Amino acid sequence: MRRTKRTRAATRLAVPAVATLLAGGLLTGCGGTASSSDDGSGRVLRKDDDSTLFERADGMRVELRYRPGRGLTERHRRDGDWSAEHFVHRTRTKPCSGITVRARGELIAAIADFAPYCRDGDPPMENLAVVGSGHDLTDWAAKGTRRSDGWEKVRFGDRRVEFEESWASGSSTLTWTSGKGFGSKRTRYERIRAAFIGTWKAEDGSHQLVFAQAGEEQPFLTISTLSGVPCTVEVPVHQVGSTSVEANGEPRVTHGRKERFCPPKPFETAYELDGDNGSLTLVDFTSSPRKHLMSYKRAP
Repeated sequence: MRRTKRTRAATRLAVPAVATLLAGGLLTGCGGTASSSDDGSGRVLRKDDDSTLFERADGMRVELRYRPGRGLTERHRRDGDWSAEHFVHRTRTKPCSGITVRARGELIAAIADFAPYCRDGDPPMENLAVVGSGHDLTDWAAKGTRRSDGWEKVRFGDRRVEFEESWASGSSTLTWTSGKGFGSKRTRYERIRAAFIGTWKAEDGSHQLVFAQAGEEQPFLTISTLSGVPCTVEVPVHQVGSTSVEANGEPRVTHGRKERFCPPKPFETAYELDGDNGSLTLVDFTSSPRKHLMSYKRAP
């Protein structure tokens, strides 16, 4: 998984995975080891950093292999010779370690990741979902996505495969459907408490906060100065625990320039809700004890 500030903050809170309940098993990305399918759909015969050899329940074998600087290839065989090796995905980006493979019936699904220095410890940059289908494995589809820690799970359904990634504040799903191929990546975010939504004014009158979230989209905080130097900043947020909201990405200045508390330091501060008196407090959670920075009251 990506070793980012977002991930470190996200580990404070566990969330349920995407609620889609499809038959199928679990795949671990980023070079994890895949076990045999629980329904006898296949087994891993060999796996190392560069390739995985997998055998389907009907005896069909497939080898997926990284070709550094070129991409990902596959070849397959049943009883005779190996098929010609062909690229299922081309990229010049260096591969990460390990290719995870699983099967259900005639469907084979794989996860692969790429990044310039992935094998030196950097997180993936290009995340690949692969599906092979057909009795003779003649049909292959692959879709690369970015800005992700990498696919973590694969679920098999009726003529479909779902690739899934989840984190503390949401989840992403990419679906392959027989006859249609891959659709668009769908990202869903956990909702922050309704008690946060709306406008809050700082006790010294210097600035205000507006928390907003539309449906399953990412929640955002807009910070604007009310006096002094103009400043408006937008920053994605997520809820940590039941009464705290933190930044979930880098702030973006949309007007003016940065000022004190516009924004506060990301990944070091949190807005904490006090339900008893209807106030909101900005705290520095890196201090011990937690340092009070500013109080807010809900705007009328």
